[in-house]
Amino acid sequence: MGLFVSLEYWENIFTTGTGGSLTLYDTEGAGFIEKYGIEFIEKFEYSFTNARGEEFNFKGVLNGLRNESIKQQKKQYVIDYVSNEVRENESAFIRTALKNKKPEEICKTIITDKLKGKIDEDNWKGEGLPMTFTGNTKRACDVIAYVLKHGVTQESSITDNGVQKEETSRGTTGFLCWQTLDGWRFSTVNELLEGAVGEEHPEYYVQLQSKGLPMEKAMSGIITLDFPMIGDLQSRMRSGAFNNVVVSFDMDKGLYKEYTYEDESNMTYKQKEATQGKVTRYMNKMLVNERFNWECSPAQPNTGDQSRQYLGQGAVRYNTFEDQVGNFTLPPQFLMRAGDRFEAKIGKVLGPDSEETGGYDKKHSGTYVIKTVGHHLSLNGNGYTTINTIRSTIQQDDDSSNKMSSTPSSGGNSSPVKLQVIPFKP
Repeated sequence: MGLFVSLEYWENIFTTGTGGSLTLYDTEGAGFIEKYGIEFIEKFEYSFTNARGEEFNFKGVLNGLRNESIKQQKKQYVIDYVSNEVRENESAFIRTALKNKKPEEICKTIITDKLKGKIDEDNWKGEGLPMTFTGNTKRACDVIAYVLKHGVTQESSITDNGVQKEETSRGTTGFLCWQTLDGWRFSTVNELLEGAVGEEHPEYYVQLQSKGLPMEKAMSGIITLDFPMIGDLQSRMRSGAFNNVVVSFDMDKGLYKEYTYEDESNMTYKQKEATQGKVTRYMNKMLVNERFNWECSPAQPNTGDQSRQYLGQGAVRYNTFEDQVGNFTLPPQFLMRAGDRFEAKIGKVLGPDSEETGGYDKKHSGTYVIKTVGHHLSLNGNGYTTINTIRSTIQQDDDSSNKMSSTPSSGGNSSPVKLQVIPFKP
């Protein structure tokens, strides 16, 4: 039989699919792979249980051999695997025109009818404006990606003052659609940041990993953490996240427009002071609103072509909700999903002359949105979960991060685990 060595699983709010890798040992020449004629495309499933009794079950398919190495008559295979929906996507083409359909309706139809996927109904949020486009024989996930970037939410608005050149745009737009173990989720970026999607997992602490800790307390500890990115203002400015102009020439009417975005709701005081309200990006697109209209009467404004409502506003929303990125390593947390919320309490590191006696680091503590979840499991029964977290430009510390709405949790800890935070004095 093949000897299981390790396994990894990943899900991400930016990817339409899940999967990971499997590592096996085998005997060279007459082992498991040769005996059963493994082609690395077979159906694949597994199940694990952690110390809390939480189960982690996956069903999918193998997706090719990534690496094969030989050492002392033993072979090591590293095999990729993906969900069934990822395999199904290769033959799922959209060839029909979609007329006056809302983004959430389009994505749900594609997932259930074309990908044969399961919808996480409790976390299918958001409502957009109707849109029209042709499938153009694109694969299902490519159409979903198009809808997410080109769909318009209810928060987007623009002005239209006839022949006037200067116009303004307001609000934000942008959707996300991703797969988890519980099914596919959908929401606007705003709803994700507000905590309307997923479950809440309170509270995890940095603590000594003592063997004498009760299991429940040990499972609520943070093993390692780091913050690879916080406040990359110049990248935000270059992407037009705060101030941008969309140059839009109406090919149907022959009108030239410049839509200026000046909304400062996604900026802190220091960010406003640093940018000084200056435009940092220009975008341009020809507007062809009549391209899907076969009637004699003119098409309604911003129906066939909605670029004036999503181009500038999307640049803002997609580039202001990932301002802080953190990496956390936890004991196996099999109920965590991409899109959930995670609350961390990180103790202060106090110097020898500090007069403080306790508390926690308010800059890094607080609530985060989980961008990526990774489960890592090995032969000896050990395992851990890594999560990649994000905060928006206005969620800079514990207090501002808790502007997210708090909803009852059906995952993670059923009740917060309160631990004493002891400051470390070097």
